[in-house]
Amino acid sequence: MRFITPVVYAGLLAASIYTALAQSSPVQLASATTDEVQTEVAAPPSLAEQSAVIKPPARHAVRVGRREVCRQQVAAKHLKRREARDQVQICVAQARVECLRQAIDARVRGITQRRLYVKACVAS
Repeated sequence: MRFITPVVYAGLLAASIYTALAQSSPVQLASATTDEVQTEVAAPPSLAEQSAVIKPPARHAVRVGRREVCRQQVAAKHLKRREARDQVQICVAQARVECLRQAIDARVRGITQRRLYVKACVAS
């Protein structure tokens, strides 16, 4: 029983490495030749090649959540580790309270709907 688990994990690791290598290496299929014209059929581009072709839009705005804003504000104060953690927790709690007030003003009803609204508000 001690040997079965490592063998299974080794097999899974080998299979995942094989599939990763098979996807990343460009493979060309056999070319069909005629009397005068040779045509080559290439394999479809791999995922890495496709992602290199696709570019994000130029005006892509990065959304920074309120938690990250709190972290940046505390980092600018150069506090010690425990004090910084406490300040971040206070800042995030204040942000949650603000978001809860917005949810109440927007008349969001239901516990789960308010929870989702507050989470989305803090994240944005």
